[in-house]
Amino acid sequence: MTHSAQPETQAAAQGSQAPDRAVPEAGQSAGPDGPAGEQGQAEAGGSAEAGGSAEAGAGLAQWWRRLLAFGIDCLVLTIATGALWGRLIASFANRLARAQATVSSRAPGANGAVGRVYSHTLGPYLIVLGFTIVVAVVYYWLLTGYFGTTIGKRSLGSWVVRADDRSPVGLGAAFVRAVVFVLGGEVLPLFFVADNLWLLGDRRRQCLHDKAARTIVVLTAPDRQAGR
Repeated sequence: MTHSAQPETQAAAQGSQAPDRAVPEAGQSAGPDGPAGEQGQAEAGGSAEAGGSAEAGAGLAQWWRRLLAFGIDCLVLTIATGALWGRLIASFANRLARAQATVSSRAPGANGAVGRVYSHTLGPYLIVLGFTIVVAVVYYWLLTGYFGTTIGKRSLGSWVVRADDRSPVGLGAAFVRAVVFVLGGEVLPLFFVADNLWLLGDRRRQCLHDKAARTIVVLTAPDRQAGR
């Protein structure tokens, strides 16, 4: 009887000494899929997203800087083409004054005198407008393509670069950018407004002509060697 009870006692003792399965304490994660793990992954994802947005907006030219640069460029183009516009406006004003005097005096040929002034001015106006568009396109194209900036942008410390790697923009993209910007503004005034207001809500502060050419405007001059 004594020998038969001994194995049963030893078995019971071994059973009582078997390690229990570890139970995670409160506040600890049971694994990567646990609540704490999910929270950590969510926080990491949020931090990465915020970091990506901050990185995308780092070093970009502010809207007011771009607006002032545009004003300076407009002044430069006005000086370049102002003589033609001044002569056209002066000629139109003189013809219109003579036509109105003719109408007031009821002299021969008074009927349609004002209309003839507008019709005679239309041709010179289109010529001067076309010349101005060409000058503006060449101005933005060559200065941006060769130097990455214009007189206005350089005065405000900003440069145009490629949006993907911030390398020099090059003549091809600069030409697309200039054509969309100048022709869009001259032909469709509403496009000009939408084009420039677009950057206020854009993550990389791109205007529509920037998106067309895949460019951005930054505060650091690009490495010219990197684009070769």
